[in-house]
Amino acid sequence: MNINNEHSTLTPRESFLMGLLNRIIKEYKTLIDLTRRHKPFKIVELIELSNIPGETKFAIQLTNKNSVFILSAAEIINNKYNLNDFNAFHAEMIRQASMGNLANYLNLSDKESVFHVTSKKYDREKQQHVFTIASKDQVELVRTAAEIAKDKQLLAGMSFRDIYDIGYTQGSESIVKEKTALMLAKQEK
Repeated sequence: MNINNEHSTLTPRESFLMGLLNRIIKEYKTLIDLTRRHKPFKIVELIELSNIPGETKFAIQLTNKNSVFILSAAEIINNKYNLNDFNAFHAEMIRQASMGNLANYLNLSDKESVFHVTSKKYDREKQQHVFTIASKDQVELVRTAAEIAKDKQLLAGMSFRDIYDIGYTQGSESIVKEKTALMLAKQEK
């Protein structure tokens, strides 16, 4: 069968439906391609930190979806979620939480903070929040949430509350970035 001959014999309604179907298939393929590039799960929030093995609770987002669910480390392990479906850092967080060592792994304690957030502002040019961080020596650093999240030494010297704020901001910004990338990918195809 020749496809061109088939299209010429279609009614206008059938042609419209075929065009619509082709467009849906193309968008679906774009979505699948984009999803395959990223790990399907990510931790977007630490709901409850516990030193009891497996009791730490996480808010987990399905990548590129607005679906968020709350699971403890024990539930993730016992329900046989594949830790390879998380990025390496989040998978290690789950492993450590399942042993009750997450606070030590993240180097969280009640010691006095060396660094603290003094301001948080939205930078329209970067389209990101920018944090001003002061040290005990009154040295100020200006960084985005993503930059701070990569600096383990800086995080180790901060209070849990500041780390939480930075992590929440980074998670929110990554969700917006993913949605924007998905919309752009759809427009390109």
